[in-house]
Amino acid sequence: MHVPKSNQLYEAVLLCTIHEERMRFAWGKIESLFPLTTETYEALEPEMLSFFDQLVFRFSKLQDNMGGKLFPALLENLGEEVRGKPFIDVLNKLEELELLSNSNDWLLLRETRNIVTHEYPHVTAEIIHGLNLLSNHQQLIREIWQHLKKTIDTRFTA
Repeated sequence: MHVPKSNQLYEAVLLCTIHEERMRFAWGKIESLFPLTTETYEALEPEMLSFFDQLVFRFSKLQDNMGGKLFPALLENLGEEVRGKPFIDVLNKLEELELLSNSNDWLLLRETRNIVTHEYPHVTAEIIHGLNLLSNHQQLIREIWQHLKKTIDTRFTA
């Protein structure tokens, strides 16, 4: 089934919106706990831990959807060819078009996603390190998303 380019962009925006909103909700529940320490982490009740899980999940999904769906759909709607191009070329094109301020920021977000999605159940220091990175980078990905959303709303909304 062939989906028109604009529908792909619409679907990507819809998914990213959901992930960002739910990530922001989870962050609001736990942001006062940062920077996270071993003592704080080990004292968390299961309900609070579920907000950490939600933050990690939604950050990861937002990062995946932006990179895998939103970026290609946005560039295609701008008349740029992305099929078969390495992801770094996609990032560089977004930076060239001033849709991404720094492609290295995106690589940093991907690295953070990789750190927080690996489970180290018996290595509390690794978990805390990853979550503290995430506390900084959830704001960065939200800023990137808001900039892209504003651009999309301006250029593609009737």
